[in-house]
This record gives sequence, structure tokens and C-alpha cells, in this order.
Amino acid sequence: METCLGFNIDCGVLVKGAGVVLMAFILFVGSVYLLLTAVLGRWMGYLVLMVAFSGWMIVLSALWAFGFYSQGEDTPVNLGPRGAEPAWIPLLASTADTSDRYEKFRSYPEGPWEQPAPGEKSAEVQSVSGIVSDFLAEHANEELEIPEVDPTAVTGVDFAVDSIHFANAGDTQLAVARAHFLEGGPLWTVSLYFDEGSVPRYSYMFLAGSVILFAIHLPLLDIAERKRKDFLTGGAAPPWYGPA
Repeated sequence: METCLGFNIDCGVLVKGAGVVLMAFILFVGSVYLLLTAVLGRWMGYLVLMVAFSGWMIVLSALWAFGFYSQGEDTPVNLGPRGAEPAWIPLLASTADTSDRYEKFRSYPEGPWEQPAPGEKSAEVQSVSGIVSDFLAEHANEELEIPEVDPTAVTGVDFAVDSIHFANAGDTQLAVARAHFLEGGPLWTVSLYFDEGSVPRYSYMFLAGSVILFAIHLPLLDIAERKRKDFLTGGAAPPWYGPA
């Protein structure tokens, strides 16, 4: 699958999504602006639209980020667009060495590395196992120059994870897994770390952008309204630029 702009999204899907958003913005926001210009003029209509739109976005993005009991007492947070989810990230697959990104990897398999007992950390063990299998399959396909869509491509089910050890490097969780190809081959050692992700990133970006737009346009709307009031109560007419 061909991805665009660093997103893990198909280029065709990304272009279609951007087009839908653009057309929806032109249709729904543009139609409101057209009505406002017929009544208030181009500049005044624009300011009214932007103050209303940015104010609405402040409320909406705040609900996305913080919940504010919008769905009851158990309202979750991060209800809007989600950034990177928490996940185990593979660093290196090797037949001998572990990654050198963290000092703790050098002491593997000695302490503080520990292998969980059966039934302990089962969710983490399953998550690491799946990621390691898929990572090794992807690595094998790259080495063999086999496209992922090829029926003969290696998949995660072709690997078996033999052991998983966990340790901590400060606040960062680390893992080292050993796995092998079911049809034979060397024992692979895969080094991983746990990325906390950035789930609320886009909600915060929308909130910050909306606050900035609101802070910029509200004073301009106040100035424009004062000038309009002065004209209606006997002030000078603004320059004529033709019909709105």
C-alpha cells in the first residue's frame, strides 16, 4: 500500500477524504457566509462567521479533549480525532545483539530482565507476541523482496515466539522477545519499547487553533461593530466597493 505525507493511509483514501472535507466546508460554511454577506456585507459577515465558528470549535474540541460529562458521569476523554495509540514499537531484529537505544538492553537476559509467570501480564505478552511476529514477517518479506500482497508472502503466523522478557528504563517499558521461523532457521532476538502514544494531540491542536482564531477575530468584530454603529447614528459612510 502506497502511503502519503507520512500517514499510514492509502494515498487514494487520503485524497478522497481531503476532498470531502473541503467540499463540505465550502458547502456548509460557505452558504452561511453567503447569507451573512447579503445582510451585513463581506467584512462584517466574515467576522461574524469566524467568531461563531471558532467559538463553536472551542466548545467542541474541549469536549473532545476533556469530556466534561457530555455523556454522563462516565464520559471518557479523547473523544475526537485520535493521535498515535499506545503501542509496543520494535527497534531491532537480530540473531545475536539487542538494540543499543537503551542501556538496559545490554544486560539482557540477566537482571533486571524478568520473564512473566504463566498468566501474568497476559495482555502485554499477547500484544508483544503479535507485534514481534508481524515485524519478523515484514522483515523477512523485505529480505526476500516479496510484496505483501503476494500469496507466497511470509505472515506473522509463520513465526513462533519462544520467550519474552520485560524491564524498565526509567518510565519506559522495554521488552526483548526471542522467536523462530516455523520451517527452520536462526533464533531471532527482537528489542522493543513501549510508546505511550499521543492520543489527545489533535484535540489539543484543534482547541489551541480555535482559541487563537477567536482571540484574533473577536476584537476585529468589536471594532467593525463600533464603526457600523457610528455610521448608523450619524457617522460617515464607509467606502463603497460595490454590492456584497
